[in-house]
Amino acid sequence: GEPFAPGANPMNGRDTKGFVAAGASVAKLPYDAALDGISWTASATPTSMGHTESEQVANLSNCLDGFCAADGFHVNVNMLNRETLEDAMEHPEAYPQLTVRVSGYAVNFVKLTRDQQLDVINRTFHEAM
Repeated sequence: GEPFAPGANPMNGRDTKGFVAAGASVAKLPYDAALDGISWTASATPTSMGHTESEQVANLSNCLDGFCAADGFHVNVNMLNRETLEDAMEHPEAYPQLTVRVSGYAVNFVKLTRDQQLDVINRTFHEAM
């Protein structure tokens, strides 16, 4: 079957309007019954945030500031692309330090089971802000 969405994330593939829209939706959740918050684990490609590293850093920072200003509670960000993860599945020896965020915790991608790796790969990777 299809895995449940992690934390505050929408189901895989359902957040289609970009990184900012996904964050704005998560920030609207009523956190009254979740006093410790609910984690949003967002994945985006580096190029979704800009063409240069300085643009990427500035735009990601602005996105996170906006999420917090809209009362977003907790966010984890994976900034990479699906192709890197697929290559890591095929050539794990080339990625001994590849760490991804999964529902609020960091884990070495190549140490996940194949099913867990596929779950991470099948999540939305925002290619636009």
